[in-house]
Amino acid sequence: MPATLRPYGLLKEYVAQQSEVSVASGRTIRETLLELGIPVDIVALVTVNDVPQSKDYLLQDGDTVRLLAVIGGG
Repeated sequence: MPATLRPYGLLKEYVAQQSEVSVASGRTIRETLLELGIPVDIVALVTVNDVPQSKDYLLQDGDTVRLLAVIGGG
């Protein structure tokens, strides 16, 4: 069973505007972001199953990962 990635905001641009993407377990979130072409530095917050995690978290089967982007302004 894969993990589910849910990007929010501008991060959806990197996954063809999809609200959910199935990804392989057994990799870190950082590795998964790089594989999907999402710049690691623009991801400000990662939660896994509603618990904040680092980008070095190893994905497990059935995990739900939410990604929030850095918000810029001026």
